[in-house]
Amino acid sequence: MASRTWQRLRDDRAARVAIVILGCTVAVALLSPWIAPFDPTFQPDPVGLRLAAPSWRHPLGTDVFSRDVLSRLLVGARLSLGVAVGAMLLSATLGTALGALAAVVGGWVDWLVSALVDILLAVPRLLLVVALVATFGALSPVWLALLLGGTGWLTTARIVRAEMRDQQQREYILAARALGASRWRITWRHLLPAVAPQVTVAAVLALAAVVPLEAALSFVGLGVQAPLPSWGNILLDGSDYLTTAWWLVVFPVAVITGTIGAALVLADRLRTAIAGQEYGR
Repeated sequence: MASRTWQRLRDDRAARVAIVILGCTVAVALLSPWIAPFDPTFQPDPVGLRLAAPSWRHPLGTDVFSRDVLSRLLVGARLSLGVAVGAMLLSATLGTALGALAAVVGGWVDWLVSALVDILLAVPRLLLVVALVATFGALSPVWLALLLGGTGWLTTARIVRAEMRDQQQREYILAARALGASRWRITWRHLLPAVAPQVTVAAVLALAAVVPLEAALSFVGLGVQAPLPSWGNILLDGSDYLTTAWWLVVFPVAVITGTIGAALVLADRLRTAIAGQEYGR
């Protein structure tokens, strides 16, 4: 099934473009320390190069401290995507584990997990994150990823629980039970592979949600702290110079928008490919 789903994605032009964009963004993030033309914190001439417009030497211009914007965007991708990917992996793992636990064990465990999900879903995620960060102070990128991942597993848990409860009524699961397979063997060998495509879609959507959330936190000073660059605090540096130094806002917004858009397109096309496979189209 996985190979056929991948074949459908390869045949889908929009999916290919989204994969290329995300792949290039991840590659740039990984290679940024070696491909960035300048040190992102280097201030070569705080007077002469302050807010310099894009040029051959500085293709995306410089900021108010004469730092190269291109270098800051490249290195910032490492932090912004690192936080986003870490949060995505944590939310997918927590959501899958708790959703599977609720579906397989049932009873009071199912009730407890479902009640916890319902309660937390009633609280806006951004409000919860801002309240926690404001309470504990500015967080390191690792703790920020843990916080965003720890508040983003709810939808995945619901999807996994619902899908596993449905799969448990299928004939192949009933046959496995009749043959004496244990509950946890059925979960590991059959139920988890069955929900893997839906978890993958949820994980890609989680990535699309975390990227702007991290940028928003950094923009208001609650995320990645200076002098470390992230897409959000690069926007913060340019917020006071929107009319006089447009490149400080346009380029970070373009990068953030492109990453989010590619993730959303990939999630949509992946969901379509999975649905087509399930219905034999």
